[in-house]
Amino acid sequence: MAFTFFNNREPRQFNYKPRFYDQKKEESTGDARKDFARNLHEEWQSKRNHTADRKNNSSSITIIFMIFFVIVLAIVLWKFF
Repeated sequence: MAFTFFNNREPRQFNYKPRFYDQKKEESTGDARKDFARNLHEEWQSKRNHTADRKNNSSSITIIFMIFFVIVLAIVLWKFF
């Protein structure tokens, strides 16, 4: 009975194939600080736009729910009183 505990096999190979190529991300000005600042600004801008869309959608849903609740409450009060 041989133990494979000390058997040194070759490590698994990693075969990475990129799914897409974004030339804008690959462009570099050579200055790491400017590249970092540009990337950070783009990320913040996209998050701001995404958050604004979500906030508008959320407030619309809240208003519709409140209107529905008031209508149901009015119908219930009208039926019982």
